[in-house]
Formats: sequence, structure tokens, C-alpha cells
Amino acid sequence: MLRIARLAGWLLAAVLLAVQSLLGGLDPFALVMAGLLILIGFAVEGVETRTQRPLKTYLRVALASAVAALLLIVMPLLIGGALWIGLILWAGLSAAGLVWCIHYERTEPL
Repeated sequence: MLRIARLAGWLLAAVLLAVQSLLGGLDPFALVMAGLLILIGFAVEGVETRTQRPLKTYLRVALASAVAALLLIVMPLLIGGALWIGLILWAGLSAAGLVWCIHYERTEPL
């Protein structure tokens, strides 16, 4: 069942990329973001299928921090927004995620 869900996710990403390229044309930003989406997808699939706790928990937090950096720092910079607000939010969310991860791994049994 999980394999079917992963395959459906990849198929949805391919369809969205095809629709985007047909409607808006191919620009470098769309290609780079599609490439990043594919890399993050492979990273998530690798973490979920090839690692075990406690490493899996730390890698999940690292991937979430990378996605948050894209959303809170890179995207506002591309549209001309302020760097500091996104940077502060990203640092706070990443630190909170790391603190939660350390607490979770110390208190939950394997």
C-alpha cells in the first residue's frame, strides 16, 4: 500500500510539472524547483525505506529544515522579500525541531 502511495506521489509530481510546462512554458526557475522537488522526494524515500531509529528521526528533522529553508529564505528572496524575517523563522523552527528530536529520542523506547 505504501509503495502505491509513493508511486502516486511521483506520478502527481510528473503531471504537475507537465501542466506547468505546458501552461507557463519552461523557465529556469520552474526547472530548478522541479529538480529540487525530485531530490527532496528521493531523499524522503531513502530516509523512510533505508534507515532506522534514531537516525531516521534526525534525518526527518534535517529534511524538514531544508524544506523550511527553501520556503522561508529562498522563496522570499526570489520575490524580493526581506531576508531577516525568513532567516529568524527558519532558525527558530529548525532549533525547535532539533530540541524536540533530542527529547523524543531520549524518552521514547525503540
